[in-house]
Amino acid sequence: MMRLRILLITESSERAMLIEQALAGARHQVAAAIRPDDDLVFYVQQAQPDALIAELETPSPDFLEKLRQLDEQRPRPVVVFTAHSDSPAIRTAIKAGVSAYVVDGFGPARVVPVLEAAFARFAEFQALRSQRDNAVAKLAERKTVERAKGILMQRRKLSESAAHATLRKMAMDRGKRIEEMAQSIILAEEALAQG
Repeated sequence: MMRLRILLITESSERAMLIEQALAGARHQVAAAIRPDDDLVFYVQQAQPDALIAELETPSPDFLEKLRQLDEQRPRPVVVFTAHSDSPAIRTAIKAGVSAYVVDGFGPARVVPVLEAAFARFAEFQALRSQRDNAVAKLAERKTVERAKGILMQRRKLSESAAHATLRKMAMDRGKRIEEMAQSIILAEEALAQG
């Protein structure tokens, strides 16, 4: 595993030291160690960590909300070690982008293996998210093309195959992708309908 910059969030300076030692043993660097009530967003922006590790008695709703905001801005692996099992907090943590939520299992020897597992889970999740986003985009493009073909079929009294050929030729003549040409046709149709 590559050398990582870690932002550490903990309530205990003793545990912070144990985590730092475990990470240093695996050649990872703690970019900053902060308390849960510090400005998490500020420290993430300053430290630009590759991952976050939080060791907390119980993650507060406010802390989990900050993790969610950070995940929306730039996803990264997040590990949370906590003493209490709380189903709503676990669900909220997972929705906030937490890659590993470890209940009553903190131990310095576990930090690096859990971090590695979190990185693997994070990479898999990002790949799935990317595949989903691509599929959603392709479906939206297909719907746009179908709608534009429908407009051409109605306006020019064309068959579906002739409308598709016309749309493709229009796109090629203008040096556009077929989806871009379809969007232009839809916008023109909407403008005509309003006028």
